[in-house]
Amino acid sequence: MIYLYKLLPLIVSPLGLLLALILLSIILRRIWPTYLVLVLTVVFSLPITSHLIWKGLESSYPYKHIDQIVQHDAIIVLSGMLAGFESDHGFITEWADPDRFFTGINLIKAKKADYLVFTRGQVPWSNSPPEGEQLRLKALEMGVADSQILLTGVAANTADEADQVRKLMDRNGFESILLVTSSFHMSRSKLLFDKAGIVSEAYPTDFHANGRLTWLSFIPSAGAFEKTSSGIREYIGRLYYWLRFA
Repeated sequence: MIYLYKLLPLIVSPLGLLLALILLSIILRRIWPTYLVLVLTVVFSLPITSHLIWKGLESSYPYKHIDQIVQHDAIIVLSGMLAGFESDHGFITEWADPDRFFTGINLIKAKKADYLVFTRGQVPWSNSPPEGEQLRLKALEMGVADSQILLTGVAANTADEADQVRKLMDRNGFESILLVTSSFHMSRSKLLFDKAGIVSEAYPTDFHANGRLTWLSFIPSAGAFEKTSSGIREYIGRLYYWLRFA
């Protein structure tokens, strides 16, 4: 199921749409799909397009100051911030986006909960250790007590993380948690955690639509195309779960 979940969004992504139009142009032997490809490529590649998409994704969960947070039983930091590669010296871990991790560290040091929980995110095709295990070591290096750190079972996606967190809460008698993930990811995460019967307060981080628009926002770029694609992918993920739980 996880393979299908990862592949389906690619079909309806900007790249998938452009490839389908090119194929249609070849099959029909018509030029108009090619013109449409050119227009859509420019639109998808505009920084203003990606900015508007990400602004919409993050609108439901804006920045919240740490002083606004009440105390909970545990802080849950969702996976999705590490990368890495195999080397002659073993697996080398690299940061892809560390905001979730450092937000969790700040919250535990501010005594917003007694426990800091990392989910052990790991997709089936990965040869890297579960993410939570690596984050636990980093948290220990930063002075968090070993007795304060807990790990969930292995989880392949956000739905699995919600299930694993529910089990961990039941084992430890936790009643409410502080949910930490990227702002764009929070709507989908909160839906899944609510459906799992978890009482949670959202604490978003990792904001992407925080820059100002300039004349460069109207110049196409490969980076903007990538951001547009990943933003649309998140909307597809939301739509899937909203339809599933409707």
